[in-house]
Amino acid sequence: MSPLRTILPLARPLRGRLLLGLALACGAATANFCLLFLSGWLLAGAAFAGAAGLAAQQTFNMMLPAAGVRFFATVRILARYAERLVTHDAALRVIGQLRVWTYRHLAPQAPAGLTGHRGGDLLSRFVSDTDQMGQHYTDTVLPFVRAAVCGSLFVLIMAIFLPSAAWWLGLALLVCGVGVPFLVGLASDRLLAQLAAQRGTLQADLAETLQSVGEYLSLGAANRQEIAIAEKQLSIAAIQRKLAAIESAARSILTFCTTLTTLLVLVCAVQAFQAHHLSLPEVPMLVLGCLAAFDVLMSLPAARQTLGRTRMAATRLDTACSTPALVPAPTQTPDIQQSFDLMLHDVSFRYPNTTQPVLEHASLTITQGERVALIGPSGSGKSSLITLLFRFYPYETGSISFAGTDIRSFQAETLAQTISVAAQGFHLFNGTVRDNLLLANPAATEGDMQTVLRIALLDTVLEQTEYGLDTLIGDDGLRLSGGQAKRLTIAQALLRNTPWLILDEPTEGLDAATENALMESLLQARPDATLLCITHRRAVLPFMDRAIEIKNGTFCPAEEACP
Repeated sequence: MSPLRTILPLARPLRGRLLLGLALACGAATANFCLLFLSGWLLAGAAFAGAAGLAAQQTFNMMLPAAGVRFFATVRILARYAERLVTHDAALRVIGQLRVWTYRHLAPQAPAGLTGHRGGDLLSRFVSDTDQMGQHYTDTVLPFVRAAVCGSLFVLIMAIFLPSAAWWLGLALLVCGVGVPFLVGLASDRLLAQLAAQRGTLQADLAETLQSVGEYLSLGAANRQEIAIAEKQLSIAAIQRKLAAIESAARSILTFCTTLTTLLVLVCAVQAFQAHHLSLPEVPMLVLGCLAAFDVLMSLPAARQTLGRTRMAATRLDTACSTPALVPAPTQTPDIQQSFDLMLHDVSFRYPNTTQPVLEHASLTITQGERVALIGPSGSGKSSLITLLFRFYPYETGSISFAGTDIRSFQAETLAQTISVAAQGFHLFNGTVRDNLLLANPAATEGDMQTVLRIALLDTVLEQTEYGLDTLIGDDGLRLSGGQAKRLTIAQALLRNTPWLILDEPTEGLDAATENALMESLLQARPDATLLCITHRRAVLPFMDRAIEIKNGTFCPAEEACP
């Protein structure tokens, strides 16, 4: 994948900033060249005038070239500052757009299309790889374009004074500007591929280790994991040292070529001086100009390695983003009826890359306002109904309709406006109770949040804390008990106030008294809602209108025996 294929469309609105940054970079490099070029003539001319006697000193005009030196020095400083300000601002904007683009391509794949990626590696692609690609302009494009533009300009300036010196300089800049980066690429690309793969693995390992540090400690495996991570870090450090050695060797080659070319320019200048084609001050002027011209090449080895890193990042990002969604998005938004009935007819479903069916010619009808319990043994497919309902996975045969419309006509976002889910495998963010509630409904007032917390029997818990709604709950609700965290997810679902409410194991981790109190509170608060309670606890069944059992891939009334 070419980095430009993704970056160019995103950077198009910023082309004015990017071109301005390029102009400033070229201006700073040109000012640096002119500063040394003019300084060489000024110093040599002043020394020659001083040695020639009083008459020569009086005729030598130092004010104008000295003013030129100060001018170019000032321009160099201002242009470099402005160039970094403009280019880094543009790069950060590109990174922001690139992350939006990445999320837009990853979101439709969730959750089914992302199961093949480790969480830490996917986060690395979303953060580190987008950051690397976003800096493609500043770290790769800018150095090469500046070298090409300014190198041509420097050769042209040199040709005005001495064509033979300009020929040697142009040849050297061309060979070094093309050949050295090419050699760096040959030596670095394989190492960069290894580095990208090992970094992705390490970051995935670190993320999983931090998430499971308690388990590692309790199993006595923390030291082994620490050693394994240290070994991977040492392997990465070894690759980085090799890359740094390649860059240093390339810069040494450039330094050698700079010295050799400068000597050739000096020989040409001396010969031209002896032939009276140059004045004496113009000899050091051309020599210092040659040294300054090579300054634009010194960043090319690092830029070539950065190009390799960007290609690796683009490839990894393309691999993650180009996977087609298992369930294609609908092209039209359906008209939702007022009766939110759910009907499954002869549905068969199995997860990808598995042979065991979860549902096999199963049929089920839930009418609006019903309170239905879905029970069955662990692994029977109770929670799979949620994945089918939200179109996370495709079903093989049969039909599913909701509100009188084929479920395949709905987007997940449209269904979320009608159905709220308190999932068994929930996630709470590392913030306050208020933050997590507002995530479910950003328009909720403090009164709304207090109401749903009271329904979920969490109001007394927060009253005992110092900060109430602003109480920090820790990463994934670590500061809450299992039952309290579960009830907070129920409060989130209630806060959305949708016609349908799906509760997956809502009373898990609760004692019998709290379980009964929670169910009574839920039913009193939402008597109009369609309630689907997925559970294995029989104590919930008296609160339901009917119970459906899933067994052998089919639905049947709980009091009847499934075939």
